[in-house]
Amino acid sequence: MSSAGRQYAAATQAPDPAPDPARGAARGAARGAARGPGRRAGRRKTAVLEAAGRVIAERGADATRFADVAAESGVPVSTLQYYFGSREDLLVAAFRHASNAEIAVLEADIAALGDPWDQLERIVTGALTGYGAGAPIPGRLWIESWHSGIRDPEMRADTLRDYAAWRGLVADTVRRGIQQGAFGDAHRPEMVAVLAIALVDGVGVPLALSDPEVTVPGAIRDVLAALRELLRPRLRITAPNPAAAAAVSSPRSRAPCPRRRGSRGRAGSRAPPASPGSA
Repeated sequence: MSSAGRQYAAATQAPDPAPDPARGAARGAARGAARGPGRRAGRRKTAVLEAAGRVIAERGADATRFADVAAESGVPVSTLQYYFGSREDLLVAAFRHASNAEIAVLEADIAALGDPWDQLERIVTGALTGYGAGAPIPGRLWIESWHSGIRDPEMRADTLRDYAAWRGLVADTVRRGIQQGAFGDAHRPEMVAVLAIALVDGVGVPLALSDPEVTVPGAIRDVLAALRELLRPRLRITAPNPAAAAAVSSPRSRAPCPRRRGSRGRAGSRAPPASPGSA
């Protein structure tokens, strides 16, 4: 190769420039900015689902429209249609969000409690409190999900899945109590779970209807009393009976029983002869 050719090749094959830290930081910031709107969109969608839950609880699933959710959430109808496509899909997503959020809170609360009976109380109290007048949304959403699930196969599948999750929480708690010796094992945990959820829903409906004969504290007390009969948790019977304790500690109760002296009554005296008819 001629000298001119070597000079041309050297000029065209110059080394790459050193990386610019400022330019790399700018690219990283751009990537972060690109991710940011996605996270904001996710939070916005969650807020929309919570707003939809409030509308469903107030108006009912059948009467909930995109316009109602837009007014509650401040999100345009066009955005709601982009998020969910149809009104039915919005309802399904709102029910799923409320159920998943409630189950997640319950699981966290149960994990923070060590005693199985306290865990069971937390499940029952949380479920029944949601049915009370002026209570948070989930209780009314449950009733609306039943109503929708009767006719809509997708909603029916979701509602049955939610029931399975609730029963799983109760059954796992009962199983732990049996393993720890706190609960009796006369009944299978799965059967206790079915009965527990049935009891909660049974008194939950009159609570949602503001029945004056049924109150939230009374319903919680009655459901727990029924579960106590099924489980008979031993660790709740801790207080001794004062009368029995006093009887055990009295001098008379500690006195030895007199020994029988055979056929003699007192020492040195003979017992009277038995009558003929007493043989």
